[in-house]
Amino acid sequence: MKYYWKLIRPINLILTVLTQVLFIISASRINHSALNLDYSNIRTRESIFTILACIFVAAGGYVINDIFDIETDRINKPEKLVLSNHIGLKSARIFYIILTAIGILSGFIAGLGMGILCSVLAVLLYFYSSDLKGEILQGNLLISMMAGMVVYVSSRGVYNVSNTYFAEYASIAFFITMVREIIKDIEDIEGDKAQDYKTFPIVNGVPKSKNLSLIFLAITLGIIALLYIQASNLLFTSFMSVFIIPALIYVAFLIFKAKEKSEFRKISNWLKTTMFLGLFSSLFC
Repeated sequence: MKYYWKLIRPINLILTVLTQVLFIISASRINHSALNLDYSNIRTRESIFTILACIFVAAGGYVINDIFDIETDRINKPEKLVLSNHIGLKSARIFYIILTAIGILSGFIAGLGMGILCSVLAVLLYFYSSDLKGEILQGNLLISMMAGMVVYVSSRGVYNVSNTYFAEYASIAFFITMVREIIKDIEDIEGDKAQDYKTFPIVNGVPKSKNLSLIFLAITLGIIALLYIQASNLLFTSFMSVFIIPALIYVAFLIFKAKEKSEFRKISNWLKTTMFLGLFSSLFC
């Protein structure tokens, strides 16, 4: 059972749940207080099933991605290979179907629009795993779009969204994920070449890939600056100034000097940590 658990990336799924819960709480605050909530603003059923839909569709996406990625992972991360070593391909496919079906069903329980969205995302994740991730930026854009969508669809869990910034945070999630996707492609360049993938680093080289990731990082900082102006909240600006902005500047420094695979892996981990910390700023803005 522990290998099935590893297959669905539990830390990433927990991050998804935390993201949506925090934004539902953020949108339901009274006088911008994280400790004083208007519970009547929360759509309980929609919240629960929207979260379930997101985590099960995402979990299915991780499984199908690993199914298509077996040969690449033998080169890029053989020490983490679960499929074929511990779980058979047939069992993994059944697991994928069950997870995706639960996700789509949960989406339809949350609402017709959410059900259709989950169905479309499940199909896109399949084609991402089979084809798109090997193309220049197409797969990166899809995964980044989904990261932003995790934030944005959490607005389905509330009646009134005026107390938070779903669109702005969804944009931040999109651009930080784009940076992380490009960095991961640089990290995995050897295995991707062996699979005849045409990712951005393979086609354009590592220096241009690093420059592109720095551009997306600069856009992220620009959106944060916009939030500074909109929020006008001392606690929010203090949190961002002490934790998030220095972390992103440090990431830019790491990208600039990175050369080895281990250095790019460090950048990827830093970006994930920064995204995790950034979620909590939504409670202060």
